[in-house]
Amino acid sequence: MMMTSLWLLLAAVAGGLGAEELIALIARGEPGALRSLYDAVGGRAMSIALRLLGSAADAEEVVQDTFVEIWRRASEYRAERGAPAAWVAAMTRSRAIDRLRERGRADQALRAIALEPPRNPDPPPSESAARREERARIGAALAALPPEQRRTLELAYFEGLTQSEIARATGEALGTVKTRIRLGMEKLADSLVEALG
Repeated sequence: MMMTSLWLLLAAVAGGLGAEELIALIARGEPGALRSLYDAVGGRAMSIALRLLGSAADAEEVVQDTFVEIWRRASEYRAERGAPAAWVAAMTRSRAIDRLRERGRADQALRAIALEPPRNPDPPPSESAARREERARIGAALAALPPEQRRTLELAYFEGLTQSEIARATGEALGTVKTRIRLGMEKLADSLVEALG
């Protein structure tokens, strides 16, 4: 069996086998056949994923997921339903659309977080007077910031979002987010130093 598989793979590499035969070999568990199929149609799969997603990193992941799925589902391929390249293209499109949906849900969640009012829970009764006083000073310093800087800092420090996530959630440029955080932190530091001095 091993020797027969080796000869079949050598024939594929030499150009003797088409995509349908490669899929049949994949269905029998021949990993070299998957590589040969990738060499034959992987470029087309990548261009489909890249066109749909616009991100090389996302496209590479989608193509990888597609070929893992081909490995698992090769026995389901039916030539009468379409050419192997069309089968691979349909799987790639499906995985890319799934990725777009995931990205849309993540962006939607980030936008919802960005629109939520900041949480300001009441301090527990056991909190020390000094801690309550410090919290009040920070709250007053935050309230004195311009609204855009305050909201950006709240998203970063209270919601735990990264600068890139804040940019996506608010629709602002990443540079704008970075500037707002830097300016907001500088103003907070100045306000807190004045309050203590």
